Amino acid sequence: MASACTSAPRPIVNRKSKIRNDKAFTLIELLVVMAIIMLLAGLLVPVLARIRAEGRRTACKSNLSQLAKAVQMYALEHQSSYPAMAARPSLDDSLPSMRDMLRRYLQDPRVLQCPADRQGFYQKEGSSYEWNPVLNGRTQDGALEQIIGPSRTPMMYDYENFHPDNAAGGWGGKNVVMCDGSVVD
Repeated sequence: MASACTSAPRPIVNRKSKIRNDKAFTLIELLVVMAIIMLLAGLLVPVLARIRAEGRRTACKSNLSQLAKAVQMYALEHQSSYPAMAARPSLDDSLPSMRDMLRRYLQDPRVLQCPADRQGFYQKEGSSYEWNPVLNGRTQDGALEQIIGPSRTPMMYDYENFHPDNAAGGWGGKNVVMCDGSVVD
């Protein structure tokens, strides 16, 4: 029994803390994971911004298509003539605005506002889109469209370059609806 008392005491091992230490993350590991997450977020933010811009561009194209249909309905009721509207009502008050002229053909007046119009044209002019004044009162499929072609004659377009320019030789960030109803950017 004396031999049991003379031997060195055994160290007490806390098994729970040892298990916890084996499974815990170190500070370096946490920093690496955070850096990876931040890198992925940094890659996604520009992609999401581009997707939102394309969504606004698509909504704008839909608006222009609806406006072209409203002009077609107007022309059907007026011997195939285009309406006579002011290109920019704030600069020319002798002609009605697009909003006033097409109001009865539009179910929702919000189609007059481009979602990418951050410059206040909708509030100032009553529309984010500019009418091609060369068409004022002209007959559809008349001499102008015969020469240039309806698919190349612009009817309406964004007031300014609201959208990113996708291609060289395009309209420089403007969406445009042609006299044949096609919408290009």
